[in-house]
Amino acid sequence: MLKHSCYATKILGLLILFSYPLHAAQNTTDDWADDGWGDDEVVSPWKVSGFIEGAYGRFTQNQTQINTLSESENLYSNSRSNSPLEEIRARINVNYSTLHFDITAKGELLFDQVLNNNKFLVRELNIQASPFDFLDIKIGKQVLTWGTADYLFINDLFPKDWQSFFSGRDDEYLKAPSNSVKTSWFINGYTLDVVWTPEFTEDNFIRGERFSFYSPQLQQQIAPESFTYQEPNDEQWFTRLSTTQQGVEYALYGYKGRWTTPEGINSSQLPYFPKMNSVGASIRAPLYKGLFNAEIVNYNSIENTEAYYSNTYFAPYSQQRFLIGYETELIKNVTLNTQYYVEHTKNHAQLASSYAYPEQLKDRNRQLLTARLTIRALQQTLVYSIFTFYSPTDHDGYLKSSISYRQDDHWLYSVGANVFWGKEDFSFFGQHQKNSNIWAKVRYQF
Repeated sequence: MLKHSCYATKILGLLILFSYPLHAAQNTTDDWADDGWGDDEVVSPWKVSGFIEGAYGRFTQNQTQINTLSESENLYSNSRSNSPLEEIRARINVNYSTLHFDITAKGELLFDQVLNNNKFLVRELNIQASPFDFLDIKIGKQVLTWGTADYLFINDLFPKDWQSFFSGRDDEYLKAPSNSVKTSWFINGYTLDVVWTPEFTEDNFIRGERFSFYSPQLQQQIAPESFTYQEPNDEQWFTRLSTTQQGVEYALYGYKGRWTTPEGINSSQLPYFPKMNSVGASIRAPLYKGLFNAEIVNYNSIENTEAYYSNTYFAPYSQQRFLIGYETELIKNVTLNTQYYVEHTKNHAQLASSYAYPEQLKDRNRQLLTARLTIRALQQTLVYSIFTFYSPTDHDGYLKSSISYRQDDHWLYSVGANVFWGKEDFSFFGQHQKNSNIWAKVRYQF
C-alpha cells in the first residue's frame, strides 16, 4: 500500500507542470476587463466532505472450516469468526479545483475487527487536467469502470473487491482502485479512452481470511489463514472507443494483461494469474418504455497453448461471454432490471478429457439469469433493493438484498443480507453457502 501511495504522490506534479503553461498561453484575456469591483462572491477551490460509518455482519451458519496452506500440510479444524464484517470506517474527501487542473484525494481510517487490523487506506489520489480541448488526462490512484451491465463485468476488467461485495459494504467498494494513467481523446463525436496501469492490479478475491471457498486440489471447502500465490508485476492496458448516435450508445473495448483472479496453477502448484487479452463491444439504447443493453467479449487465454505447457500446470481455456439486459420502470418508483448471461468455454471437450474431476467443470455454455427490483418510498428516502443471481446450468444462486433509510442530509441507516445456495459445494455460488450473512450499517455524512 505504501509503495502504491508513493507512486501516486510522485506523479501528481507531472501533470501540473505540463498543463499550467498550456492553459496560461490560451488565456490571453485582460484580467481587468470584466472587473466587478469585488462584488462577485469568491468561490473557494477547496471542497471537503466525508463520513464515519459503523458496520456489523453475522454469518447465518457455523464457520468451522478446514484450514490449510497446501496439499502437503496437515489439515486441521479451524473455528472461524462468526462475523464477515465488523468495522468502523472514517473517510475524508478533499478536492482542489482550479482553471488548470483538479486534484482529488480520498483517504480512510479503517478499524477492522474481523482481521484485527487497523490501517490507513488511500482510496484515491490523482490529478486531472485538460491540456487541450480534445484531451483529458488523469494520473494517480483512481477508481475506473466502464461497460453497460449490472453486477456483471465482462468488458470491465478493472480491479474488483469481491470480499467487500459479499460482506455488505457499500457498492462503491466493489470497484477497487489502481495506480493508472488515463487519457481521453475527443475526435469528431468519438471518445477514445486509453488506460495504462504500470503494475498489475488484481482483484481482491476470496482467499480464506474472511470467507471460505472450495479447493479443487483438496476437493473440499477451505479457509486458509494465509493464501500463497504468484504475483505478477507487469503492466495492463485498457482501451475503449465509444460514441452516441441518435440516442444509441456504442462502444468497442480492448484489454492486454492477465486474468484478474488467479485462475491458473503453475509448475510449483501455486495459483497464478495467466496472461490474457480480450476484445469486446457493447450497445445501449432506448427500447419501448425502458433501456436495452448488450455486451459481447472474447477472452484469449494466450498461455493455454502447447508453447506454455512446459512450465505451466494449468491455464484457463479461452472463452466468449455474452449478455443482454433490459431495465424499465414498472410503476412510479418501482424499477426492474433483468439480464441473461452466457459464458462459452472453447475446447471444452479437450478440457474435460484432461481435467482430474470433469464432473466439477462448469458447462460448456454456463448460463446466468439476474433480476434487480428497486422500490423507492417516502420521497425516495427509503429504498428497498433485491438482486438475484440464478444459474440454471450450475443449479445455484445468490440473493443480495438491502433496505436503506436516509433520515436527513447526515444520517443513513442500512440493513441487508447475502444469501447463497447451490446443489453442489463446488459450483460458483454453491461453494459460498456457509458464507451467507446478514449485516447492518450506520453512516454519518458531513
